[in-house]
Amino acid sequence: MSGTKLRNLAVGTAIIVGAAFFAVKSRYRGPDIPPPGAAMPGLKANINDAASLTVLKSTGSVTLARTGTGDKAAWTVTAKDGFPADIERLRTTLIQLSNLELAEPKTSNAEFYPKLGVQDVAVLPNDASESAKKQAAPGALVEIKDASGKALGSLIIGNAAEIGNATLDRPMESGQFVRRPGSTQSWLTRGTIYVDAEPMNWIDRKIVGVPRERIKRATVRRLVGTGPSSPGAQAEPDLSISRKDKDAAAFDAAAMREGAQLKQNESVDQPVQAIAYLGMDDVMKDPGAVIGNPDPEATGPNAAHPAIAQFETFDGLLVTVKTGFRDGKWWAQVGAEAAADPIPPSTDKKTEGEKPAAETGPDATKEAAAINKRTAGWLFAISQFDAKRLSARLEEMIAPPEVEAAPPAIGPAANPPAPEFPTPVPGKGEAPSFPIPNPK
Repeated sequence: MSGTKLRNLAVGTAIIVGAAFFAVKSRYRGPDIPPPGAAMPGLKANINDAASLTVLKSTGSVTLARTGTGDKAAWTVTAKDGFPADIERLRTTLIQLSNLELAEPKTSNAEFYPKLGVQDVAVLPNDASESAKKQAAPGALVEIKDASGKALGSLIIGNAAEIGNATLDRPMESGQFVRRPGSTQSWLTRGTIYVDAEPMNWIDRKIVGVPRERIKRATVRRLVGTGPSSPGAQAEPDLSISRKDKDAAAFDAAAMREGAQLKQNESVDQPVQAIAYLGMDDVMKDPGAVIGNPDPEATGPNAAHPAIAQFETFDGLLVTVKTGFRDGKWWAQVGAEAAADPIPPSTDKKTEGEKPAAETGPDATKEAAAINKRTAGWLFAISQFDAKRLSARLEEMIAPPEVEAAPPAIGPAANPPAPEFPTPVPGKGEAPSFPIPNPK
């Protein structure tokens, strides 16, 4: 065979192989399937224009909205009266969504959507049947819009999947099945993302935290009366604890009787433990008439009570927590201020370049302002356990005195009972004689 014929044969074979490859590729992807790309096209370029994020699941929904512009811009959770959202979680979610890439086309047949979890999502009513819950979409619909309401991206995020086989050199990749609303085509992504429709999970649950080592003294005064109409506090605190300096490991309780002992598992620093990290289970705007309400079913030694707890730090921060009960929850009102003279001026001479004691540590004024900016006008639902610690009373923690058992009474010696048939003592040389009972 000549060189020309061999060359022509090679070219013809290449054309046939190439045509076959593109035929298979077209049959696999289909003429209407777009090439892989960003799961939310255009979001990355316009991410700074995002003004709302909505997550819809069968179990509920949540919307985060941006208010204000520039330095005054803030993201809030609309379902929680507009309380500030956890900005770090929001930022991470937006970046993950903008970076989510489509890796491989999957089914466009709606009958197979449930296997991937990409069927249309709708919130179920509260009284939905068990069968409806089982048939509900497991995924989430995510929608992002700008301030004008223009959609920047929307996606139905379904089940997670594993891509390929893992080896020691190549770990298992992860992916997720997704579908754009209005499109029949589903996709497998490269990488996964989790989005939550529970409003409280988009909020930083820390209300306030004052480390134990900073606290100088704490007082608790239970609120008296039947509710917020008369929430007067006790003149004398129910609990007052303090430390002389930061190096003191334990707090001393005022009015502790000499020789008194605490009950097992009780400690006088319960309020300090609570304020070290006070977290919320819920939040709402303060409607008034809540602080001071008691729990009508609160009984026993583990009951919580409405109270005012105040904490003072060595560096001059004053934090006040007031509590009340409503709708099955304990609610807390939190405020802060700076003490006028946090630390007495030192009489010791300071070395060159050393700051006086009053200038060290956090700035109490700025710290109080930051706390009030977050808490002013809000009530926070706290656990019953924290409510109990914030209403601790010294008298209830003291063990009752041990009473020594009285010795048994000493009376006259008891005479032994006389036998029914006395036995006579025989004389010397006589045989013993035993009386025989009368058969009558």
